[in-house]
Amino acid sequence: MDNSSAASASATPLGGRQRLALGALGASFLMAALDSTIIYPAIPSIAQALRLSTASTHWLMSAFLITFGGVLLLSSRLAELFGRRRLFTTGLAMVTAASLLSATAWTGEVLVSARIVQGVGAALVATTALPLLAMALGPGPARSRALGFWTLIGAFGGTAGLLLGGLLTDNLGWRWVFLLNVPIGIVAVLLVPILPKDRCGRSGHPLEVASATCLISALALIGWTIIAALGPGGLTGGVLLRLTGASVLLLLGLALEARTGRRLIRPGPLLSGNRVGSLGVLFIAGTVIEGVLLLITLYGQEVLGLSATRFGALMTALTLSSVIGSYLGQAVVLRHGLRLVALAGLSLTGAGLLALAMVDSPLSTVYLLSVLPLVGVGAGAAFVAAQIGVTLDATEADSAAASGLSDASFSMGGALGLAAVSAVLVAQQSLSQLPAPVGAGLPTAFAVAAGLTVAGLVAALLLGQRGAPVVGQGG
Repeated sequence: MDNSSAASASATPLGGRQRLALGALGASFLMAALDSTIIYPAIPSIAQALRLSTASTHWLMSAFLITFGGVLLLSSRLAELFGRRRLFTTGLAMVTAASLLSATAWTGEVLVSARIVQGVGAALVATTALPLLAMALGPGPARSRALGFWTLIGAFGGTAGLLLGGLLTDNLGWRWVFLLNVPIGIVAVLLVPILPKDRCGRSGHPLEVASATCLISALALIGWTIIAALGPGGLTGGVLLRLTGASVLLLLGLALEARTGRRLIRPGPLLSGNRVGSLGVLFIAGTVIEGVLLLITLYGQEVLGLSATRFGALMTALTLSSVIGSYLGQAVVLRHGLRLVALAGLSLTGAGLLALAMVDSPLSTVYLLSVLPLVGVGAGAAFVAAQIGVTLDATEADSAAASGLSDASFSMGGALGLAAVSAVLVAQQSLSQLPAPVGAGLPTAFAVAAGLTVAGLVAALLLGQRGAPVVGQGG
């Protein structure tokens, strides 16, 4: 009797409103996941249409990653003050409007500006969608099944973005890479009223938003300055001006936080070597993944002559293998601990990058397909070990901040990786004076990426050796 009742409960279908809520939230989360990769197959076409140089091409992704990573730290505080549904609606509207502006962009500056807004909106959606889903479905088997579906969206969103980006660019043009978001966003916004209306956690101090905004702006400006400094003419007086502005914002933010008595990021979550090491590994993993994506994007389409569709299919070797590596890493962490998984993953990634760097002749598609999975599996395993390390033993009060820090570290690392490989390619172009600068600079750029994994190995040494029982609860 008990067994049949349990089976009946597990098979209880979702109600109409719950299905609509799942659809709206799932589509919104998919938009954020797609935006992380869908632009890559279109980058050569965008650069040609808007006359972007190799030195500035990386800003198409860096602008998104910097704002996405920075706002992730702020969005949990905003959700407390204004409510998740209101924040979700704001983020969704921003992504939709910015996508329309991106699709109609007439200059590179306009497109990069739109990508900044898109990054802010995507961070708000990513932070609030999952909690809203849990509230809409309530406890029970239905929520467990929906959360499993949610995990699949996140795991394969990057791969789907590469494939869709290639198909849209080849068949309809690069502007459709951004237009894809517009109808999805409009429908999702119309469905927002069916979502549960959560209460704001507390009224808060009037200065809290101002202090958090100052701190996040300071961090984003520092990251922007470091990345811009890697480009040609980056070490100019503008660097000092931007750093001065960042310092003023940082001091103002700290002063305002002292008035409120509540910090955006408390020192507690950062004091352990385990968390510092985990954030370092995440930063390097983001650096390597995003840097390799840009390198293969330019090389595959400009040197090998691959179509955007064929390039997108090629890069699934990297994205799918990283998903596999993350699942394998979770299983191994349970038995052998965080440090071993992170060290092994980064070593495998570094070995794959060295294999790409040591080939002087043009890399064939077959060779790329044989080596990229090594990079992906290693990066995926290191990523999941570090992500677990950040949240391991975190208190309930610190868990949201720790999760935001992990995602922000990966995004900021990705932005730095994009700038670093672009700087290498530009430097090689100026030295070699060859008509195919991407091909000429590829071994050096891969070698630089491999060298960055050494910093990740040092950070991984700070991780604990014990396993993480919480992995089984992940999602």
